[in-house]
Amino acid sequence: MELILSYPSWFILFCLALGVLYAGTLYFKSNHFSVDQKNSNWIKRGLALLRFLSGSLIAFLLLSPFIKSKHIDKIDPVIVYMHDNSESILLGLSSEDSAAYIASTNVMLTRLGEKYQIDYFTFDEKIKENDTLDFKGKSSNLSYALEQVNGLYFNQNVGAVLFASDGIYNQGTNPIYSDFSFPLYTIALGDTNQQTDVKIVATRHNKLAYLDDEIQVDIDLQANHLQGNNYQLSLFYKGNKIGNKTIAIQKDFDEQSTSFKVKADAIGIHNYTLSLQSHEGEISTTNNSLNFYIEVIDNRQQILLVANGPHPDIAAIKSVIELNKNFELDIQYANKFQGDLDPYSLVIVHQLPSTNQGAKTVFSALKASKTPTWFITGKASAYHLFNQEQSIISIEGDDKNTNDASPYFNIRFSNFSLSESTINQMKKLPPVVTPFGNYSPGANTTIAFKQKIGTVQTDFPLLAFQDNFGTRSAVFIGDGLWRWKLHDYLESGSNEAFNEIIEKTLNYLALKGDKRKFRVNTNKNAFYEGETIQFEAELYNENYELVNEPEANLIVIHEDGQEFPFTFNKTAKAYQYESSSLPIGNYSYKAKTSFNSKSLSASGAFSITAMQLESLQTKANHHLLRKIAGNTKGKFISIDGLESLSENLINQENIKPILYESFKTRPIINLFGIFFVIMSLLSIEWFARKWFGAY
Repeated sequence: MELILSYPSWFILFCLALGVLYAGTLYFKSNHFSVDQKNSNWIKRGLALLRFLSGSLIAFLLLSPFIKSKHIDKIDPVIVYMHDNSESILLGLSSEDSAAYIASTNVMLTRLGEKYQIDYFTFDEKIKENDTLDFKGKSSNLSYALEQVNGLYFNQNVGAVLFASDGIYNQGTNPIYSDFSFPLYTIALGDTNQQTDVKIVATRHNKLAYLDDEIQVDIDLQANHLQGNNYQLSLFYKGNKIGNKTIAIQKDFDEQSTSFKVKADAIGIHNYTLSLQSHEGEISTTNNSLNFYIEVIDNRQQILLVANGPHPDIAAIKSVIELNKNFELDIQYANKFQGDLDPYSLVIVHQLPSTNQGAKTVFSALKASKTPTWFITGKASAYHLFNQEQSIISIEGDDKNTNDASPYFNIRFSNFSLSESTINQMKKLPPVVTPFGNYSPGANTTIAFKQKIGTVQTDFPLLAFQDNFGTRSAVFIGDGLWRWKLHDYLESGSNEAFNEIIEKTLNYLALKGDKRKFRVNTNKNAFYEGETIQFEAELYNENYELVNEPEANLIVIHEDGQEFPFTFNKTAKAYQYESSSLPIGNYSYKAKTSFNSKSLSASGAFSITAMQLESLQTKANHHLLRKIAGNTKGKFISIDGLESLSENLINQENIKPILYESFKTRPIINLFGIFFVIMSLLSIEWFARKWFGAY
């Protein structure tokens, strides 16, 4: 302990002098005591001493003295014990081996616990601070476990980390590259011999398919120690076998691939099961089957073509649409127009308004629905009325004078691209009939094709597009598209160029926008058991602004009919709900809310499947355990070496307590005892003065 002063040490003399002056002034020649002269002198000297001490001490405290003290902190070493709790551990241990291993482990930990503190962890895909093992983990993430312990014990006295595992990891990164600060003693579990087994290693397929597609499912198979036998592979859907293959196992370690084709003939999420016939002596049969899911959606879009009357251009367009299975065409004439545009993703308006009918019903429906529209003009078009019904192009002419115009591609057009062969073929296409007059493009209009009249390339538009607040529209100004189709076939023997022009135009215009006021989605459609499913919902007002004032409810329905009701949690401007406890199976869900006196709903589907990662690899990876032990200056230990491991750790000289020396400086005036010392001096003096009759 050391005394530190804020002033020079000789200032203490002033404190003593002040104490002497204070005591002398009070008691020198004092005659107030009611005792004889001899005793009075001793009393005065004693009381003067008390006053001197208290006065000097108070004056000393005014110098702001400090006390500097040294502290020694002892941190005992910790042994961290980490054990793999995944399913693959049981595959490498028989019941007898398991019992012997547990007994040896308990003996080792008991011995280590007599000298060190032991912290217990178990891990699979996550890490938990406990010592209970059930080997039910569905995957192994060794790197995550090591990184978590490394961070948790940063800058602490860890003598060693015991890491019991089979070295198999199927999630996370390779643990060899994990940054680890402590000696790692890896305890090797599992069997490094390749066991008799057949298994489905993986499947490859499109997770999303369109209705009526044919999907190819590729399957990777593996067999060990079964040369001369066969793979009996079956494909099941809704419990019915829809495919079967027999494949010869040609080698002792055999890897082969095969495939099935399935038809996407119904909308929804479809569960398929692959199954391999088991063989005698297999280490595990859980990897003989595998579930996979394919979501089928209906991407077909209905297109309405409203025409002034029959025309060969309509037939040319129809021929392209019929080639695309995602489009369905409905043709109506203006005089029989039904007025309902809700089912359609795109409306093609051919030569309307015309000189003999204004088609007001058609254009009123278009404006009300804001359906994407492709206008195609021709000889029957009334351009003065046409200008009133759209804002893409304004054409000023007399409806009688025409030009013969060939197309040429605008290189600045970027809404979609055309192949180089189609652009070259366009240069050879015959002219179409266009109106003579002045062309004025509207706001947000982009020109794809321009008119080439004779040999002159003009800026007059032939095919132009407009995006007006999310609603796309286009105008083709010309009569004679059918000539392009015929000429393309004559030149190239196919209609590839013509088809590409029409199809790219249709795809761009018919791109679906989501206009639902209430939307609900999951973060994906296929989940493993225990994985978190996140439901997100959005509610829009009439201006398509996010709101979340009303309550929103969710019902999740299992394929067996069991219902799970939930209530969405509100976020800043939307809704959210998370669940990780639903059982395996196929699910549909429906969400409901009410806004502005309207009931709104949204629905969807997802599936939860069993995680089979642990059964895909059954051979222990002791090479990896040796490597990570060597990287951390630890040791690789077999099950038989547990006893020697405890001896080694107990006798290691570098596993010892760490002593930290620290210093603490405190003002003396803050010491609790100083107050009582001063109070005691003053109190004794006061009591004595009263007792001896001074006052």
